[in-house]
Amino acid sequence: MDVALVIKVILALAAMAGVAKIIYEFSAGGKLRLKDEYRFAKEFLNELSSNEKLHHLAIERGYYALAGTSSIKVSEIKYLISLTSPDRRLKDYVLSRKYVELKQQSNRIEFRDKYKSGFSRVWRKIVFVSVYFVGSCLAFSPLLLIKPFGLEPKFMLLILVTLPCFGFFAVDSMRGFVKIVRGEALVKEQEEHAPLIYVKTEHKKPSSVVTPV
Repeated sequence: MDVALVIKVILALAAMAGVAKIIYEFSAGGKLRLKDEYRFAKEFLNELSSNEKLHHLAIERGYYALAGTSSIKVSEIKYLISLTSPDRRLKDYVLSRKYVELKQQSNRIEFRDKYKSGFSRVWRKIVFVSVYFVGSCLAFSPLLLIKPFGLEPKFMLLILVTLPCFGFFAVDSMRGFVKIVRGEALVKEQEEHAPLIYVKTEHKKPSSVVTPV
């Protein structure tokens, strides 16, 4: 086998692994904007505990800003910040909410019915990883095939088509894999550590009825 081809294959695999690591870290939550997030979390939580007359709209918007999204419920955010490592738990839940949900009956985060069995998650992870590597190989195929097939250098221009097309499927598949992995980590973390505070569902007290004498 041509040594140059072997080197290209090794470099391509290394590039795939490197991109996969970047996607994983980016999806799981990076270190950007940490100072701003810390400052806002500190100010909001202090305001929440010291100002009893804070309007419920401001409270709701504050929780959404704390989570970085309005796609989950305030009750879910309250529960997540009661767990250990709340910042990571929030990011994990937002990322993997397709697979997990907060059950009101048990007040715990569990896998959705479709993904409860370990097998249903394992085969999906295998498919995601397989699609990622196949998509990555197809994305870089002009670089990998030009030498063994003796193609002209202009054939390399096809990477302008293969890279965005097949690269999209590769990146999307890796994100799907990360979502399942982070969902599993969230459920496991919840099982190992009890919440720091118990989140109760608020009920309105029935108004007292004055019976005539």
